Amino acid sequence: MPTLPPNKKLPYQIIFTVIRTKLPLAFTGLIFFSLLNWHCTKIDTTNLGSGLIPAVDNVNTFDTIISVVANNFDSIPLGNVCTIIYPAEDHALGSITNDPLFGTTKATIYTELKPSFFPFYWPATAPNMTLDSIVLVLSYKGTYGDSTMPQKVDVHEISNTFTSDSSSCSTYSFNITILGSAIYTPERLKDSVKVVGDTSSNQLRIKLSNSFGQRLLSQDSTVGSALNSDSAFKVFLKGFAIVPDFTFGGNALTYYSLTDANTKLAIYFKFKRTGLADSAVVYNFQLNGLSASANNIVRNHTGAEISKYVSAVPRAAGDTVIYIQTTPGTYAEIKIPGLNGLSNRIINRAELTMDQVYSNSTLDNYFTAPSFLFLDMKDSANGFYHTVPCDLVASTGIPGIATFGGAKTSAKDPFGNDIARYTFNISRYVQKIVTNHRANTTLRLRAPDYIVTSLGYTDDCGLFVPALNYPINDPAFGRVKLGGGNNTNYKMKLRIIYSKL
Repeated sequence: MPTLPPNKKLPYQIIFTVIRTKLPLAFTGLIFFSLLNWHCTKIDTTNLGSGLIPAVDNVNTFDTIISVVANNFDSIPLGNVCTIIYPAEDHALGSITNDPLFGTTKATIYTELKPSFFPFYWPATAPNMTLDSIVLVLSYKGTYGDSTMPQKVDVHEISNTFTSDSSSCSTYSFNITILGSAIYTPERLKDSVKVVGDTSSNQLRIKLSNSFGQRLLSQDSTVGSALNSDSAFKVFLKGFAIVPDFTFGGNALTYYSLTDANTKLAIYFKFKRTGLADSAVVYNFQLNGLSASANNIVRNHTGAEISKYVSAVPRAAGDTVIYIQTTPGTYAEIKIPGLNGLSNRIINRAELTMDQVYSNSTLDNYFTAPSFLFLDMKDSANGFYHTVPCDLVASTGIPGIATFGGAKTSAKDPFGNDIARYTFNISRYVQKIVTNHRANTTLRLRAPDYIVTSLGYTDDCGLFVPALNYPINDPAFGRVKLGGGNNTNYKMKLRIIYSKL
């Protein structure tokens, strides 16, 4: 089993708990005039480009806009680009059948629910137990999309070996026979449900067939029976495939925590003990350290607006609109040719800014923009991607999102519409290019579920970047249409505030 990641709400905590300080003006001026006495090749780019804007007499700052070239790419056709989805992550389930911008999405959950210990004992022997019902319960956490449209899911038994090697590409064969089905409206999942021995809310409850329940109830802890050992249980039940009925319709993904105690098999039965009849419910079958899980997420852009722009061959002038879909999905490559040959100067601030293109208020309210976008750098020689050097500080193992940027903020477009805006601070990266003639490399913009670097390394500014595995978005939660570098009303651009040497 992979190591479980931290909770995904942490990036919000970072943003609101970081205390930003401002240097005294006199001290800022002292730094600036000291720099004037240095030779231009001795500018320390680890100290410059960090948001200092001189504001003293006889010090002039300038503001310029540099155009960018951005192109759309789709990670799915590459075949080997799959999003790892950990058991502790919220898993997506459902169908998006009508998103005119991005197409369709179908999300299936595979899971094992089993006792946490073996041998497992019922409160009575099989001949003395009679099943009332068996229900598969999923702990509901939220919805992405139209919560008012009903959906239908079917539960099947997985028919082949099920492992914990889970990703968005994972798929497992399952028996045609349906164990149970449920029709639900996402907005009603938060309602309270009162059942025997439990009153709970935020549940999707799928009643399974009595024949399956009775088959489970007939197992015991004797050698060779399913409840004797984990290996025996795997032979008896390899797991459940919870599959959306795409033909039924629906236009949302609902999210569930498989590790929550609210996700379980609820087995209701009557039994006789010492001659007396009694009723019981067993909740011991859950996702645990012996279980596996997977979340298969299938995107289809056919016929959608995005299909006109995503291409394997980038356009020299770039795309006018950029489509970013939370992984598994799309990304963009960004080039800033205007930085080549830019004269040496003190970069006080360099902000790469991008705005959402307003489409339709109803549509954008259903399919909201990602909470976070992420910008990294392409290493063409090795085929890898690295964090943007000097600007993304992550020495503690937590990326400095609060200062680097990428969090969704609110803005108004030129027509007064509410839109999302994303800004990245790449001041030190730009300083390295203009002062030390660092290669002006291609940047990648995307909405990953995790910020991942496999190996620790030291960047151009001497900052150590540890191996990262940090959550920022839920899989498939969020998509946004952004203006490209040549968009008239929603122009993606690099704004530089600088001082002349």
